[in-house]
Amino acid sequence: MSKAIKISLPLFLLILPINILYAGASLIRIDNPDHDFGTIYRGENAEHTFIIRNAGNAPLEIKNVRSTCGCTVPTISKRILEPQESTKLKAVFDTRQFRGRVIKNIYVYSNDLENPVKKLSIQADVREDLKIIPSIVYFAGLNAGEKVERDLVIKNLSQDTVSIKEIASTISSINLELSKMTIEPGDSANLKLVINEVKKKMKLMGELTIFNTSHQPELKVRVYGGAIK
Repeated sequence: MSKAIKISLPLFLLILPINILYAGASLIRIDNPDHDFGTIYRGENAEHTFIIRNAGNAPLEIKNVRSTCGCTVPTISKRILEPQESTKLKAVFDTRQFRGRVIKNIYVYSNDLENPVKKLSIQADVREDLKIIPSIVYFAGLNAGEKVERDLVIKNLSQDTVSIKEIASTISSINLELSKMTIEPGDSANLKLVINEVKKKMKLMGELTIFNTSHQPELKVRVYGGAIK
């Protein structure tokens, strides 16, 4: 009896790996999981495509793809990959809220038992040529008949002279007064928003677009308006 037990135990251990191999396995492979955009400018949408490949001998299922920030939107072309098949994962990075060195991660969840979660990363040095202070303008608590002004500062953070070509507004009731059309490095220009006479049915919600010669050729400023008394 004792000899039969000693013989059956190593036979079981030999058979188990064969069964696993026969069942097949999914193996996720991403050749370049980390991408550096280098220098980009605030306001740009930076895009990169990762290639995901199934290096196994069983179908690979991409169960979920998520990013650590709403600023990075990942989309995948195909979620079931046959052996040796590949698909594209496109990552779009919205730079509007960032400045300086930025690193964002994307996580890919699959049925690969060895690597159920794969981490990808995108990184960039986000620069800003022009800074608008404040970036949002509020017109609130206004009284009908009064004159209202709001001031913005356009600061040149770059090493080059920047020219303001045009400022477009979606709000016809606001007049714009720009102190200068050319801004030297380190200098600023003042932009005044003026409502000569507030009216109760006046539309005070929209945006300004500042067209210029910097690496950020179209800067937008949101304008919000509250109830008029």
